Amino acid sequence: MAQLPKFMIADDPVTDPDNEYIFHTQEPRFFAKRVEEDDETAYIDIVQEIDDVEAYYKNDPAKKEQLIEELEDWYYAYMEWLEEDEDDEEEDD
Repeated sequence: MAQLPKFMIADDPVTDPDNEYIFHTQEPRFFAKRVEEDDETAYIDIVQEIDDVEAYYKNDPAKKEQLIEELEDWYYAYMEWLEEDEDDEEEDD
């Protein structure tokens, strides 16, 4: 079987249409999402752990922070890709 990507987008448009989650498929596995505090402040945060993230990193917050930063970079690159894809579709119409 092929290796799963490190991050995947997960959503449930039927029962939870307002949220889009990022699934970290490798240990420590978890779901995260973009949290908006107000119009100017947003960040990515873990919302559901499958594996104990703190225990995995043996309470080393720097390693956990590094993973979250990597996830944020991936997510914002994904968002840019979506915008570019939408622009390309508009040009084709």
